[in-house]
Amino acid sequence: MSNPVIFMHYNNSNYLAYSLWQAKQSNKNADVILLGDDSNKNYSFIKHIKVNHSKSVEEFNKVYKHMSSNPYEYELFCIQRWFILRDFMIQYNIDKCYYQDSDVMLYVDTNKEEFNWFDLGFFGGFSGHTTFINNLNALDDFCTFIMNYYTDKSRLKRLENIYQDFLKKNLPGGICDMTLIDHYCSQSHYNIYDLEKVVNDATFDHNINVVQGYENWFGRKKIYRTSNGIFCKNTALNRYIKFNSLHFQGDAKMFMKYFAEQINDERDEPLAFDYSCCQWIKADGW
Repeated sequence: MSNPVIFMHYNNSNYLAYSLWQAKQSNKNADVILLGDDSNKNYSFIKHIKVNHSKSVEEFNKVYKHMSSNPYEYELFCIQRWFILRDFMIQYNIDKCYYQDSDVMLYVDTNKEEFNWFDLGFFGGFSGHTTFINNLNALDDFCTFIMNYYTDKSRLKRLENIYQDFLKKNLPGGICDMTLIDHYCSQSHYNIYDLEKVVNDATFDHNINVVQGYENWFGRKKIYRTSNGIFCKNTALNRYIKFNSLHFQGDAKMFMKYFAEQINDERDEPLAFDYSCCQWIKADGW
């Protein structure tokens, strides 16, 4: 049985369908599961299960301290989701899964053997927008770690000090699940893999708005579509890297519909996406 691809999303955002559909196209033999609400339960090609706020979620709600310029409900949910995912996997006897945010387009079969040797896979050691759970015990340990950070006075003080630095420097943001992932990855005894690594000339995307190390086009990564998949040119390595996913963070979500299609089809020449006119055009210089 293939391990499922899992999403968690409230409301029926206009980009959600594209992300769900693309995940199913890339993982035809796996269940694509949406933990959602009544507004997004009508996608026939996936399994929909209503989000269940279990006892552990309610216990976390009691100890959560908001330390961010972002809305309370937003940051709370970003941390709650790890408890929800853990409890869902236990309830349905799921040992392994791939989890991603709903603004990510997935172009790889997540059940390939190369993704199954580590316990947890986070992006860059700090972000959960693309996550492999290959050991449920590791996810459970992460949830325990989170609870300890909010219930142990000395650990909570560390978070408060980090937040105070944000305030002193007048920076947006603050304490979020990325803070906790970062701390956990540096301390955990489990085998945690960094999905940012380029392995066999392939990687997962941090954010198409973050160009660092790749070709810049209209302030975003220049993205190529070929008969072999999605690519970006790494300027440091001076070669094209295959992207297993693309993360359309923020206002880049408007482009997702142009990337929701079968990319591994037969075509004579590669195409590049032109953000200015929202079209795939001939890729010069490939």
